[in-house]
Amino acid sequence: MLELRELRNFVAVAERLNVSSAANAVNLSQPALSRQIQALEKKLGVELFERVGKRLVLTAEGADFAAQAGELIERAQDLEHKTARNEPQHSATLRIGASPQTIAWLLSPAIARFRADFRKVDLMISEGHNDALVEMVEHGAVHMVVANLGISNILVGHPLFTAQLLAVLPPSHKCRSCRSIRIDSIANEPMIVMRRGFLTRHLFEQVTAAHGVRPRIVLESDSTHTLAALAYDGLGVAIVSSSARNISEVRDAVPIHSDICQTSAEVSALWNPKRYRPAGISNFLEVLKKVAAERLNGHV
Repeated sequence: MLELRELRNFVAVAERLNVSSAANAVNLSQPALSRQIQALEKKLGVELFERVGKRLVLTAEGADFAAQAGELIERAQDLEHKTARNEPQHSATLRIGASPQTIAWLLSPAIARFRADFRKVDLMISEGHNDALVEMVEHGAVHMVVANLGISNILVGHPLFTAQLLAVLPPSHKCRSCRSIRIDSIANEPMIVMRRGFLTRHLFEQVTAAHGVRPRIVLESDSTHTLAALAYDGLGVAIVSSSARNISEVRDAVPIHSDICQTSAEVSALWNPKRYRPAGISNFLEVLKKVAAERLNGHV
């Protein structure tokens, strides 16, 4: 039978991928922790870690077991809170994921408001592009993400806002005063775009393919701020999302429209209904919905 102590020690190593660092965290010697991991692997009949050069990495079985072990530890913690007659919604650890622009625009103010009412809840934030976020929440690495559902048939969620594809044009560009533009009108411009995996990039590639445009991409970045700044300095047309409206250069961006395909996508709070949801996650969702509505209405 597995013990919580074994699971906590394993998760400590899985999170750090360093036995020495994990041993310090769980107050064990490195040899003792190594022996415990070996004993756990023998008990389970699978290898949880392997060495790749000098790096320690999780095997596929190890990654799956780490997600399940984390859920069991969280369930045990919630049970301890209930047994101690604490209010469960006030004592939990929530792991939330979002893209960098969504963290700045939506998640940060939502977290600040949530913490004002739920001071005992710990929030851990993970940053990533849309594809990575969906994978995180499917596998249980986080409890909830703010992302586009895409083709996932595992997740469920609640819509928060619509991300519209925008073009940040150089100050002297002839289309800068237009209410909207087609991708054809900027087809010959140098393009500055988000890296693959981001929702903005998915939308951009969908639109260019539908209109038969072969874009001349001169820069890819993880940062909307970088793209907008370069476009503002005249180095190309930046393709960004309306979720980055908090960036000054994006406020004057021109929406991209199309008669033959979508140029926007729904962004939702997503979770995996088959995974454990800790106490407090429903409260955080309610705060997130309120802040999203206020932001869209221009009240904050």
